[in-house]
Amino acid sequence: MPLSQALRKLTEAGLLTTLTPRPPPQPIPPQFRMDLHCAYHQGPGHETIDALL
Repeated sequence: MPLSQALRKLTEAGLLTTLTPRPPPQPIPPQFRMDLHCAYHQGPGHETIDALL
């Protein structure tokens, strides 16, 4: 099961809660992508699949 799906199921079951959104890091790293969202880190910068790499 993909990490994003596992996180969604755990949140729907009430076992996890979402965090308050945080601003992007400063300075913004060169690889940072505002158009991508990571469910694991609950913020922009990369896709969920890349959170483990």
